Amino acid sequence: MAALSEHVAKAGLKTRFLLQRRFQSVASREWVAKRIANRVGRAQVPGTSEGRAAAAALDSEGFAMTPWLVSPDMAAEMRHYFAGHQSFNPYKRELGTFQAPDQAPPGTHVAHFKPEVVLNAPHGLAIANHPAVLEAVQAALGCKPTISYMAAWWSIAGHDQGQHAELFHRDYDDWRFIKMFVYLTDVDEGAGPHIYVRATHRENQLMPIRRYSDDEVANAFGRERFIQFEGAAGTSFLENTFGMHRGMPARVTPRLMFSAVYCQGPILYGPLKPILDAKQVEASSGLKLDPYVNRVYLRS
Repeated sequence: MAALSEHVAKAGLKTRFLLQRRFQSVASREWVAKRIANRVGRAQVPGTSEGRAAAAALDSEGFAMTPWLVSPDMAAEMRHYFAGHQSFNPYKRELGTFQAPDQAPPGTHVAHFKPEVVLNAPHGLAIANHPAVLEAVQAALGCKPTISYMAAWWSIAGHDQGQHAELFHRDYDDWRFIKMFVYLTDVDEGAGPHIYVRATHRENQLMPIRRYSDDEVANAFGRERFIQFEGAAGTSFLENTFGMHRGMPARVTPRLMFSAVYCQGPILYGPLKPILDAKQVEASSGLKLDPYVNRVYLRS
């Protein structure tokens, strides 16, 4: 019976996912998203200067830096944790798992960690549930957010040519969504910095779902709008990845990234049933977590 319930849930999420991908104009997607937001409703959140500033930047620019979110010590603890776990090539699962990025099979550009590994990472849930982050994300979504997906991955060094998400694209994960990115290693030009094209979350150019060349994107929006995110471990930002973006391939040194995705509800990529018990997590971590925001990953 449980297996049948999960099958039904996955079918429903897939239908929603495929439906919203058919709407490829800003106006049509916003029309639907506003109605979903009205149905979900907002939470009462304490206003903060950090949250208000991030919300304003997300609205106007499509991204917001969050220097107050992750300290260097927190990033170091998370990096040490992930270094002790196996990862895998999500595009070639048949290659199996490996631990260090220099052990990745030839041709591997990115290596992801299993959902339970990501969920148990030190500071991960605290970062994803930071009050100022949830305040900014709620403003962007128009409703109380759901942490719909959490991930961490290595970008493997030694590649000059990008593939998959290392090429420019728009994400079509949900009607509205915001992603949080945290660098857990130092990221410079040779370590695969993330690139975003400023304010493209509001523009109806290059809308078909495919990968785009740098020249196509530059011709459409202007290369001066490319924002390249470099910084020390702990650098973090929120981003509306419906806007045009890419992750550069890591040419010289590997990059370790932690990410959380906030949507108006569960999405296809997340677990079909919660992984951990919320009360146990709260007891061990001292966190007070909103059951609705965390319902995809935590059992109430």
